[in-house]
Amino acid sequence: MASRKSPFAVFLNSHRIKEINKGNKAPTFKELCNKLSPIWNTLTDAEKEKYKDLASKYNSTRVKKQPLKQISDQNNSYDFSNMQKYITQMFECISNNEELLKKKFILLHINCHTEEQEQYYFPAEIAALEFSLIDGISRTYHQVIGISEIYPRGFAGGMKQFSDLFHRILCFDKHQDDYQQILLEFSTFLKDEIINDADLKEGTLDLPCLFTIESEIGTNMINTQKSLERLYSTAYPRVDDERCKSIFKIGSVQKLLLEIKKKLNLHLNPQNLRSGNSVCDILESYGLGCKYHESRDISYECSKAHIIQWMTNICKNILCENTGLIIPKPGRHVPVTLRNGAKLIIENAHLPISREDLYLN
Repeated sequence: MASRKSPFAVFLNSHRIKEINKGNKAPTFKELCNKLSPIWNTLTDAEKEKYKDLASKYNSTRVKKQPLKQISDQNNSYDFSNMQKYITQMFECISNNEELLKKKFILLHINCHTEEQEQYYFPAEIAALEFSLIDGISRTYHQVIGISEIYPRGFAGGMKQFSDLFHRILCFDKHQDDYQQILLEFSTFLKDEIINDADLKEGTLDLPCLFTIESEIGTNMINTQKSLERLYSTAYPRVDDERCKSIFKIGSVQKLLLEIKKKLNLHLNPQNLRSGNSVCDILESYGLGCKYHESRDISYECSKAHIIQWMTNICKNILCENTGLIIPKPGRHVPVTLRNGAKLIIENAHLPISREDLYLN
């Protein structure tokens, strides 16, 4: 589903960019709304007109260049409505709360090398996290990806501008660019079993559903899907387009949250049923980033930080505080604070570390 912008969203984003250009930490949409809503309400129609024009130009470009393709096969995840039905059916097959609490889900966030005007998307950073509600995090995958040898040279200006605003991974910096190996490792993580090169060449893998945010500043589900398709077609150019599109099942984190709450018979706030309201508020804060982003003090731009915080908020803020079914496990559901003040989350459930080993407070 293409992400459309309202004049108010354009107004907020213009102020967000100003803060970033000043060297400040990027404010969240919630912070911007609280701060700028009174100002927006005082603007005259004439003053709002430029934001209406910018929103109109953006939306018309999105509609023209990025149509939503209609398909009948619900295993093809680029059809948003079919994926919503797929997730509903998946939860209908979960027989009881015990099974739900033990079921493993995979969260996904991708920062893209992006030229929005030309609708060019390629993964700059892939982060995935497997977790269950009862045990928290079990495994993570993370990879920064370079395209210094293959990016379209005419896109350099737009791609650098996008990178400066959203993730700081420049297209002409040297990073891992063995795309077949990246795709092999990523697919192996998703299946949690050995995947070989022939599996990917044939394009017949049955991968689990991945959950990402429907829309946020700098990315959305469509961009995530398109970037994975381009990674796949670049690594294996002989795989036909339809197989590239069907191999990844991308679902909505918002939908995941609502289905969990419904399955547990929790109170469903009507606002949660509308995309972009309180569910997004729950998910929008950021957690621990990767070494690349932490070393630059920009962990809030990191894909890994997004998925860790999504998992923490799903398990703690929604389930633990509302159901009492789960006792949070330090380092698994939520980061722990070490004696030196550092935060840590254990990304491998099989890592034999005790509280004494971690020097916990």
